[in-house]
Amino acid sequence: MLAFLFSRAKIISLIGGFLFATGGGAWSYQIVDRLSERVKELSNAKSRLAEEIQKLNTIASEYFIANQQGDLIFILAEQGNARRDLAALIYKGNVLDRATPVRNMIGALALAKELEYRQTYGAYEKLNEQARADFSFANFSKLKLVEQEIISKGQQRVPRLLNQSFEIDKELHALEATQKQNRLLGFLASIFGSLLLLSANLTTVLPAPSSK
Repeated sequence: MLAFLFSRAKIISLIGGFLFATGGGAWSYQIVDRLSERVKELSNAKSRLAEEIQKLNTIASEYFIANQQGDLIFILAEQGNARRDLAALIYKGNVLDRATPVRNMIGALALAKELEYRQTYGAYEKLNEQARADFSFANFSKLKLVEQEIISKGQQRVPRLLNQSFEIDKELHALEATQKQNRLLGFLASIFGSLLLLSANLTTVLPAPSSK
């Protein structure tokens, strides 16, 4: 009777060891690797959000510098001893300079499908040309108003992108915790399977118990 149970224990250990070892590997491959792919996708998405946020902030910063320079030109041009012809030349250069960050912001918002590029930039370009053609505060004010609406639209997008990044962070933390648990389960299953196989091997070197 004991010899019978002993032989059956060996078979059970072999089968159990194989199943647990195979199951642990399959679990790691199917579950952990699949989670790793999702973690990679989320990490890439987070990187893209960070790049877009940085881009929008950089564009806004470049515009604010150009805008301050334009305001300063008007203040200096109003001085009694100012050379208006020279101020007009500097002003035209400023209007061209400020068009670059505005155009970049329009492009960034168009990629995000928050406006239509050709229509928006076409309307802005006309105002920019008018402001360069006629050195007047009225034209400059109209140009600034449209510019600030565009730049503000880009700045308003930043908090939404930050919220998306925060949500991704939460999902990443949850996935990483799940990954650790799954790796541990797979590891334990493999260890248990190895122990069962070891016990099966030991039964081959140990003498079988007597049936008496």
